[in-house]
Amino acid sequence: MRDGQGDWAGAWQRATGFCLFAALLLSPLLAAAVAQRPAPSRIPEGEALHVPASRIPVRIRLAVPTAADSGASLWVQRAPVDEVWIEQGAWRSASQGFFKPEAEGPAFPSGFVFDLPADANKTGIDLLVRSRAPVTLRPQVRTDTVVAQARERWAVMSGATYAGLLMLAIVALSLFAAVRDRVYLSLLAFGASALAWLAALSGHAYAWPWASWIALWGVQGIWALAMLHCAAAAWLAQHYAALADTSPKLARLGDSLRFATLGLAAVALVRLDALVPILDWAVLIAGALTLAYGVAATFIAVRHRIWNSPSVFTIVLVLAGACLLRAWAPMVLSGFWVRSGMQLALLACVLLVTIGMIGRIAHVRDERDRERLARGDSERRLEREAARVDLVQQLQRRLRELPPGDLEWAAFRSVFERLLPLLQLESAALVAYGFHGFDLLLAEPISSKPHYTDLLSSRLGMMKGLARTQAPVQLQLGNGDALHLSHAVVPLPIRAPGWGVLLLRRADGSSFSDEELALVTDFGRLAVQHADEAAAALTLRKSAELDALTGTFNRRTIDLWLSRCFSEAHREDGLLSVLFVDIDHFKSINDTHGHAAGDACLRQISEVLRRQLQPSDLLGRYGGEEFVIVLPGRNGDDARQLGERIRAAVELVRLEYEDKPIRLTVSVGVATRLARESDPAAAVSRADQALYAAKRSGRNRVNVAPAVFT
Repeated sequence: MRDGQGDWAGAWQRATGFCLFAALLLSPLLAAAVAQRPAPSRIPEGEALHVPASRIPVRIRLAVPTAADSGASLWVQRAPVDEVWIEQGAWRSASQGFFKPEAEGPAFPSGFVFDLPADANKTGIDLLVRSRAPVTLRPQVRTDTVVAQARERWAVMSGATYAGLLMLAIVALSLFAAVRDRVYLSLLAFGASALAWLAALSGHAYAWPWASWIALWGVQGIWALAMLHCAAAAWLAQHYAALADTSPKLARLGDSLRFATLGLAAVALVRLDALVPILDWAVLIAGALTLAYGVAATFIAVRHRIWNSPSVFTIVLVLAGACLLRAWAPMVLSGFWVRSGMQLALLACVLLVTIGMIGRIAHVRDERDRERLARGDSERRLEREAARVDLVQQLQRRLRELPPGDLEWAAFRSVFERLLPLLQLESAALVAYGFHGFDLLLAEPISSKPHYTDLLSSRLGMMKGLARTQAPVQLQLGNGDALHLSHAVVPLPIRAPGWGVLLLRRADGSSFSDEELALVTDFGRLAVQHADEAAAALTLRKSAELDALTGTFNRRTIDLWLSRCFSEAHREDGLLSVLFVDIDHFKSINDTHGHAAGDACLRQISEVLRRQLQPSDLLGRYGGEEFVIVLPGRNGDDARQLGERIRAAVELVRLEYEDKPIRLTVSVGVATRLARESDPAAAVSRADQALYAAKRSGRNRVNVAPAVFT
């Protein structure tokens, strides 16, 4: 089928090219043949005659029929002549001109009218014509009644044509102003140029004061307007048939034709007599080419089923026939339709094309709506993508240093900060159970929390079931007065056995689109993911800082804290004490009860130590059975008293391992930072020596280090 269409399109393009080429060849030949016809020296009234271009009046002898009475007039249809009059012997009528109509004449003159002398039927009369371009005339003897009827008929037809073209041009301008599509601008150019050309071609424009300046160019002004109309016609044909898409080659040919006719219009405005013969046939060729191009373009429109194109194609064919009738038939035919057919066909063409263009408004509006929707969707996607990137950055930044319990709250608070304005929410809530070991109900704004609390009191099981489905839904939820409020329920990817959902609500109760629910799902996933990562990082960081057995700081971490505390105390001239705590006879416990019992003793001692410390105190396992306690802001006496409390508390511990009692005691060494010390090494050494002094003194005691050990 495609091959057949391609063959048909190729054949049509070849046929079009042949027609254009034939028009190009035949038009100058026909024009030359007409131009070479000699002007007759004497013709009967009513016969067509060709008057060549001449600045000297051409005299033509007319035979007037004997039936003409004194009430008859000689009527000559209007043609672009500079001057025309009649003579009989020494008598001469007043001269009339196409470009200088009579001031007292009719508004829409249809021809030149001369009163015949009484004996014109006996001797005949002479018709004298002066014209810069060759014209065809058909002088006729008519009664005053027939002349009046012809004038009335011509005035009605001309007025209707001009009014119709003017109204269609206004419609095209309105369409362009409303739709902003260049196709309506080409329609405006076509209608306006048709109005200007027909008004000049009929000679009516020269009777209008505001357009009389066109007469300065004479017949070349008519040709210039005709070429402008041809350019507008080619432009309209390109847009109407969408040739840029349907037939690019024909579109490029139209561009060439348009620029050529515009060039001819510019040349026609140069008032040189030598150009008149050339322009005479050049305008015929350009007109024939434009008609052929219009036929080809509208045929393409019919093939592609453009709205109203069959009617437009038909009227273009009629217009082509009317133009040929106007150009060649006056030599053999006469009558109203020969003279007026082209104007009426052109008006009908503009009307049908305008109707077709109006039918395209819906198409143009649909395209514009689609473009606007696509642009809106693109802007929304960009806005939501920017919000997503901003959310990721804020989650990475905000969750970095938060403790457990605050991670989840901060993550979903960041989500709500973006979702509420982005989706125009009235409120939103996080419902989560077992999320990192916490049960959460977070509402934004906080004033909406009672609503969600009441909602969960009766629908907690349903929420848990929806969370397991992992698919967002929209439900009518509520209690009491808010029974029919529409909510979106978006499950969160929380690891089992935990579960969680996001609840969303708009003030107007409108539903959420699939795209919006997907956005909420993505934001919820990001919040859970970053909270999980932050919790994992916190756990990893703690495992790197803490002793796995006792949960206290390990050796590396307590050394860092010692250095930091001594540096701050030295800078602020503050107090600082250090305690070394060692389990007495720990080796014998391991040897007697095993290393598992020793581990149990270490865990028990660490618990006792924690209970005796303040929140600002630091506890770490220094190695083996030895613990270090750092006491910022404590002097030596406070440290000694804490050591005594620790010693007494440990002594009271009753630990049984495998039904065997284990008695625990500790020895404590205490040292205080001296005023000059900014490094912990000396104080730690003194505390260590005090500890070993306590062990040598019998254990289960507290020993305070002096300033210097010897």
